[in-house]
Amino acid sequence: MIDSLTKKEILFFKKTICAAGDRALSIQKKNINARRKDDKTIVTDADYYVQNYLFEKVTKKFPDFNLISEENINKGTCLKDDAINIIIDPIDGTAMFSMHLPFWCVSVGIFHGYSPLYGFVYSPGCELLFHCDDDFSYLNSKPLLIWENMPVDNETNIFYSSEIKGVKLNFPGKARNLGSTALHACLAADNSRNRVLAFIGKSYLWDWAGAIPVVTKAGSHIRYLNGEELDFEKIAKNNFELEDYAVIYNCSDFNEIRKILSLI
Repeated sequence: MIDSLTKKEILFFKKTICAAGDRALSIQKKNINARRKDDKTIVTDADYYVQNYLFEKVTKKFPDFNLISEENINKGTCLKDDAINIIIDPIDGTAMFSMHLPFWCVSVGIFHGYSPLYGFVYSPGCELLFHCDDDFSYLNSKPLLIWENMPVDNETNIFYSSEIKGVKLNFPGKARNLGSTALHACLAADNSRNRVLAFIGKSYLWDWAGAIPVVTKAGSHIRYLNGEELDFEKIAKNNFELEDYAVIYNCSDFNEIRKILSLI
């Protein structure tokens, strides 16, 4: 089993996710067929198109890889500890997509067993492609470097996801919710341009999988709000749901983040 990708294989994933995202954008510009799943969340034809497209392309090139997607989860779905796992969120931010807004993305995370290796997050509406290789992270093919320990003032941003409840913010800046976990997370690692100190969210592993390798290789940090490290094996065995609020942050002292983000 391989545990790294060649430059050509990384290029394959970049081209494939961009082709899928561009097709989804063309669907969004026309007539969106949105409906409710059993859990009352929204799904569209574009979710299934992107999922099927990625499954077909990746399976053809890598038939031994284990593919998991938000829209094909069932009771027997699992990460395999002795395999390369491809974790897909075909449209992360489906609600935004259905509202004809640009804040959504296609997210693909590649794990070796329970360890994140590579991430690809493409937001065609915002013209942003985040990805990483073995050493670095990139935004639109340019190296992505965080601004660690940036000053906190009234123009500092914290992103939060819609499922956050009971968290108090204590800082002079602005709290923003754009509607997509993977996009929020990657934008948090683009803080030299957007002044993001942290992103706090919860949700499921497929929402995070494409972003986690990108943000960590860019130099951002991630842990639960209680200070614990994320255990991806435990998450996978918890029906892929994160056990607590997770925080991506851009400072050397996590206690400074905990002073800003506290549970009510």
